[in-house]
Amino acid sequence: MVASASSVNELFPDLACPFPVAHQVIKSMNMKPALLLALLALTAYGQKLEFEAASIRLNQSQGGFHFASDSTSGGPGTSDPGMFRCADCTLATLIAKAYNLQNYQLPGRNGLEANRFEVKAKIPVGTTQEQFAAMLQNLLKDRFGLASPFPEKNLRGYHLVVAAKGSKLVESQDGPRPATPDQHGGFGQGESHAHSGPMNFGGIARYRGDHQTTAALAKILSDQLGVPVDDQTGLTGKYDVALTWSADSPAHSSGAGAAAWGGPGHADHGPGGVGSADASAPTLFEALQAQLGLKLAPAAQTAARIFVVDRFNPLPSEN
Repeated sequence: MVASASSVNELFPDLACPFPVAHQVIKSMNMKPALLLALLALTAYGQKLEFEAASIRLNQSQGGFHFASDSTSGGPGTSDPGMFRCADCTLATLIAKAYNLQNYQLPGRNGLEANRFEVKAKIPVGTTQEQFAAMLQNLLKDRFGLASPFPEKNLRGYHLVVAAKGSKLVESQDGPRPATPDQHGGFGQGESHAHSGPMNFGGIARYRGDHQTTAALAKILSDQLGVPVDDQTGLTGKYDVALTWSADSPAHSSGAGAAAWGGPGHADHGPGGVGSADASAPTLFEALQAQLGLKLAPAAQTAARIFVVDRFNPLPSEN
């Protein structure tokens, strides 16, 4: 079978736009499909992936109430795949998004949170998750001069397992959950509020996740503790999770908390925490067992990739 010029046009109708020279060459040749695809791959190799347009502006209105969850929206796999936005991003948030990092993989994040930015980026049609990540990485390199190696480091963390008395997780159902206030003035498994994700208010840390796997919960816990957490529960369903604990990061269970590994806690991810910790609230470790029937078991050292920032500019170059 030989690919004609007309069949090339049918297979690659927009080829002339990104690869005009290659398109003319292919049209003038009879080429087997395998060779055609190989030529396309070689032509595309080395092409820099970029957004169609991108704007990064300093957010002058800093401070106030701050949710601890990621504040980005849009992109491949969302309801708005053609536009990426972040109304109140730190450079640490953008780096974590671009490289898919958990908190423990970005140990220098505090030095990257001095400024907050408003970011908008127009994404080409058909962009994949991997391509989007490369575009955001290139944007950070171009606009902030970001340069970072990715060395490996041995870290100790936790396995998320089912506690001795069994899991208390309830599988997700369709429709909203009824509100059921808990003893700390928050909400338990039936929590019903608009925000989804970790937050800290009045010294109490809360987390909500709807239709969530235990693997996703393990990632959230890893972000809170600043160490690796892997899911070993064996649970395969999707659950509506609500968790309430003390926002005082050192107040972990004796011998079982992040302090046992010598690592900090991260119940409050930013300056928006309001008030001091509530001493009557359980630690994160206690809350997991009492409220969800899960447990964090210390794990041996494992090699983890750590993102080390060599250099960056605190403010981006002009749009």
